Amino acid sequence: MWRKSKPYLLLLPASFTIILLFFGGIFDGLLKSFGYFPAIGETGLNLTAYDRLLHSSDFWQSMALTLRVAALSSLISAIIGAFLAVALFFVNNSTKKAIPRPWQRLFQLPLTIPHLVAGYMVVLIFTQSGFVSRLLATVGWIDGMTEFPVLVNDSFGWGIILTYAWKEAPFVALMLYPVLSRIHGSWRDVSRVFGAGPWQFIREVVVPVIMPAWTIATFIVFVFTFSAFEVPFLLGVTYPSVLPVYSYQLYTSGTLSDRPEALAVNMILAAITILLGLVAYYVSKRWNVLKGWG
Repeated sequence: MWRKSKPYLLLLPASFTIILLFFGGIFDGLLKSFGYFPAIGETGLNLTAYDRLLHSSDFWQSMALTLRVAALSSLISAIIGAFLAVALFFVNNSTKKAIPRPWQRLFQLPLTIPHLVAGYMVVLIFTQSGFVSRLLATVGWIDGMTEFPVLVNDSFGWGIILTYAWKEAPFVALMLYPVLSRIHGSWRDVSRVFGAGPWQFIREVVVPVIMPAWTIATFIVFVFTFSAFEVPFLLGVTYPSVLPVYSYQLYTSGTLSDRPEALAVNMILAAITILLGLVAYYVSKRWNVLKGWG
């Protein structure tokens, strides 16, 4: 009995601390977003912070920017990641050999780089005085570096999208490749016997197999970029800012009475994330049932 329960008892202090800090922080933030803030003499519960947010144009502009950046980042990285995984699958299938280690390291490289470092690399490469603009000006494609489009610290968020697309595409490929390895090599031979070309094989076999994992991977990237702070803080503009940065600005630059609004932004982010997670889970389960895999 002791030997069986010993590992769980040893994990209990760490688990309790993590649960206390995580859920305690959420509960404290939830109470303050509802106006319970003894530090400023507020001990009642109300929806004033949410009401002020929902009637604020700043909040809706931040929401639009956050959704745009998260949607484009996740979509681009999902498409590139799926293309990489399928390409690796066909290369591996045609050569009947394992992928060479240098290629594996090349695809895994973005995963090893912290997001903040990746954001700084985008600054060095894609600003108007960066590497790409200097190169294009040197070869004569543009007359001067000022003609290079503004891709960093721009109001659309291209710098943030570029960073996340480069960082998360290998993650999507990593999620899809083990699923693709379930496709037996003989399936390709059978499809050739029945006259199916590569595109038909991809459409009829590969896409249905990877779709549930692709949906989950895209959702994970979307949720991560939707609630990420450091890259938008480095590569975004001051106004409008994405919701996590907007919450940080409210929390640090406003008065104590502004903090319930900042925490209400975080609660809205968490609620949207949970809702999208339920939708992604339902879609994935529904897809498996329709295809007879559930």
